[in-house]
Amino acid sequence: MSYDFDLFVIGAGSGGVRAARFAAGYGARVAVAESRYLGGTCVNVGCVPKKLLVYGAHFAEDFEQAAGFGWSLGEANFDWPTLIANKNREIERLNGIYRNLLTNSGVSLFEGHARIVDAHTVEVNGQRHSAERILIATGGWPQIPDIPGREHAISSNEAFFLKQLPKRVLVVGGG
Repeated sequence: MSYDFDLFVIGAGSGGVRAARFAAGYGARVAVAESRYLGGTCVNVGCVPKKLLVYGAHFAEDFEQAAGFGWSLGEANFDWPTLIANKNREIERLNGIYRNLLTNSGVSLFEGHARIVDAHTVEVNGQRHSAERILIATGGWPQIPDIPGREHAISSNEAFFLKQLPKRVLVVGGG
């Protein structure tokens, strides 16, 4: 039987992109569908933004300790919107790298929600594509536990896009 693709990957996180690139590197006709962000959780709402925010947070402590090493600094000012804007800019840069990795590997990228129709058919944005094999690499999504005060909770996904720096925060769980 003839298919549009040898492999259709659902999910363009680290695992899905790597699988797609490897398969394409071996000559397979490969497609990837992604409904949210290229790069997956780590790049967009996980490792990368967390590290950027932590890095930015360390400066307050560094400024305090600098006096003990002979530095005299004026009053330090912090601007949350600037930090978030720069975090977003870095994530957009990384999204572009993931896009280029796929494109340069000859992988067809479909942006939209993928739905498996049958064992060899995937539908994205109303368009059907056939594939000999389908790889589901959709990753995970944060869950808010059913606890008192749940209505005030946000997940890590929303935390990286807060418009204002909260005065206090309680973290429940961790991954």
